[in-house]
Amino acid sequence: MALKTILDNLDDVPDALKSEYKEVDGKFVLDIEGIDAHPAVVNLKTAHERQKTANKTLQTDLAAAKARLEGLPDDFDADAYEALQAQAEGKAPAKTDEQVAQVRQQLERKHQGELAKKDERIATLEGAVTKATIDDGLSKALDEAGVDPAFKPGAMALLKSKGAVKLVEEDGTFKATVETDMGPMPLASYVKDWSGSDEGKIYVKKPTGGDASGGQGNRFTDNPWDTSNGKRPNLTKQQELIASNDAKARQMAQAAGVTPNW
Repeated sequence: MALKTILDNLDDVPDALKSEYKEVDGKFVLDIEGIDAHPAVVNLKTAHERQKTANKTLQTDLAAAKARLEGLPDDFDADAYEALQAQAEGKAPAKTDEQVAQVRQQLERKHQGELAKKDERIATLEGAVTKATIDDGLSKALDEAGVDPAFKPGAMALLKSKGAVKLVEEDGTFKATVETDMGPMPLASYVKDWSGSDEGKIYVKKPTGGDASGGQGNRFTDNPWDTSNGKRPNLTKQQELIASNDAKARQMAQAAGVTPNW
């Protein structure tokens, strides 16, 4: 009868053999002398030693590979590297001018997609900065010039439609300026001058003092395009004003936030 080397209990072991077992960690282990010389154990130990040696070799190779790869660019092309190495060692024929051009084209195409995405992202950000800077600058300048809030959208649309407001960068700071016949002009100064012109006066708040019924303020008292505070546009007066004074009709429409389409 073959003796088992490890048992959960000694219930089935003859009494004469129970003394051959030792209890280890809750198990009964057969106490055998010369186990290391057993053929099965010898083979197992040999295989284990071979595996340990192989593992050590793999770790050494891995460390060497990591050292070689450290510092390589993200777009490193292993195939291209192998091809160049083969040429350098004389294992492959040198590439002709045509082949070099083809490789260059392949590399350029490879990066075109990434470059296009980056350019698109930059354009989007520049557009957002331009819009925010110009819109915020115009809004603040119109407030400082006393433009009526009800006519502010129309005034902004009118000034932006002129195409003279530009975004410039100075010392890393973006700001809006206006191109004039006299050269670039700060946006706030331009809007202030414009608000005093014949075109801009009609956008300025009406006087609230003794002159409330006079001056330029009364020119918007009856704006047939005005829809603020629940008002309804007066189409009849719109047509009469267009027929009698087209320039004034356009200004009043723009002041009410309406783009003239006649």
